[in-house]
Amino acid sequence: MHWFDSQLQTLLQFAGAYEKCRIENSDEFIEETRQARSVFIDNVQKLVDSVVKLADISGCVAAHDGFILAKAGSVSEVDALAAMIQESMDIAQRNKEILELGSIQQIVIIGDNNKIAMISLGQITIGVLSSKHINLTKSLSKKPS
Repeated sequence: MHWFDSQLQTLLQFAGAYEKCRIENSDEFIEETRQARSVFIDNVQKLVDSVVKLADISGCVAAHDGFILAKAGSVSEVDALAAMIQESMDIAQRNKEILELGSIQQIVIIGDNNKIAMISLGQITIGVLSSKHINLTKSLSKKPS
């Protein structure tokens, strides 16, 4: 398993712990839920910060329901990016059965100059921005220095 995959697996564990607290805890344990959420969000930001330290990655965001939860690097027009991520994932989710895709894991949009890879991670989407010529799999496999 390469570096980015291992980071996503760790983040999924934090997300699961938060979701479990959110569902199971009553008002008596609201502080425990708040702490689990804080740990999850802090780790989302750490991942985003780490990704932009990789060679050839210009920006990284984490989005949920059209809102940016974390961002790092060169990310212009963040609201437009959040909307594009949300719409892209929504369209893919609506059509996954028709196209027999199964669960949506990743969407890549390549433009004339740059590309964005959108990686589904539970209820959030990680967006990685780079030049269109970069092999993202190779770049994301290495631990940032």
